[in-house]
Amino acid sequence: MSKTKYKYNPSTLSYDEVDNSWRSKLKKISYHLISGLVFSVIIIMLSYASIKKRGQNEGAKELEITKLELEEAKKKLEFDIKVLADIEKRDTEIYRALFNADPYPVYKRKLGTGGNANKYKDIEGLTHEYLIKETSQLVDQFETALVAQSKSFDEIVSLVKRKEEMLRCIPSIQPISNKDLTRLASGFGMRMHPVHGILKMHAGLDFTGNIGVNIYATGDGTVIRADNKMRGYGNLVIIDHGFGYETRYAHCSAFKVKVGQKVKRGDLIALLGNTGVSTGPHVHYEVRKNGNPVNPIHYLFNDLTPDEYQKVIEIASRPTSSM
Repeated sequence: MSKTKYKYNPSTLSYDEVDNSWRSKLKKISYHLISGLVFSVIIIMLSYASIKKRGQNEGAKELEITKLELEEAKKKLEFDIKVLADIEKRDTEIYRALFNADPYPVYKRKLGTGGNANKYKDIEGLTHEYLIKETSQLVDQFETALVAQSKSFDEIVSLVKRKEEMLRCIPSIQPISNKDLTRLASGFGMRMHPVHGILKMHAGLDFTGNIGVNIYATGDGTVIRADNKMRGYGNLVIIDHGFGYETRYAHCSAFKVKVGQKVKRGDLIALLGNTGVSTGPHVHYEVRKNGNPVNPIHYLFNDLTPDEYQKVIEIASRPTSSM
């Protein structure tokens, strides 16, 4: 038999019978569950608010750090662009000027800098959008300028190599050695022809010496002629030096090279003689630029002292007859 329980009721000052039915027990359990659930929700809401506030504070701090890093990167890029602009200026005014080369085209330096409306679309709406866009544009500008300058330097390297080759090829020494030189008989210009007795253009210099004296190539090049088939020149060697330069060595007594042979400055190419239209042993030496005869005196700078060079110019300018 179940025991009946009573509970004191202070309102009526009497004892009321306690309901121990399963419904009453379920009701009590429900009250406890609901109370616990409400309490848990309150705790979670308070905790979420705290976490959210902390996250917002940390996010704001990270955004501020990001902003400072972007501003620093922007300053560095602006400085690097100034440095690159100075390099571009030296490229044009110094490096290319040394080789008489045209400046690297401005349009090539600006390739890829045209606006692309959709290029920065992904950053629209982001925090610090304007700063991010400015920095990105500076990065693009720097990359474009850097690529252009790299290509310009490639061209300069090529010019340097070509300049070195050109300096080796330009005729710049006497065709015979000073120790073998008797005299500089005739200079460049209008001279009295020794056979015809009339004023005629003398397109080279006449270096006199004993028959059999060595004649040397005055610059690197390729022998394109070694015969006696050009009227008046006698035995003639012609060297093509490239870059528009050609030299001729006439009246030789013997050849020491063949057509097609590569020669370097100072190589033995022939022996001095008295063949063709000539009144005495000598080598008639010509320098031609782009097919036109030029005064060889201006190219005798590689093996003469300044005093010797001045003396040669003085001798060559005297109105003597050619040989």
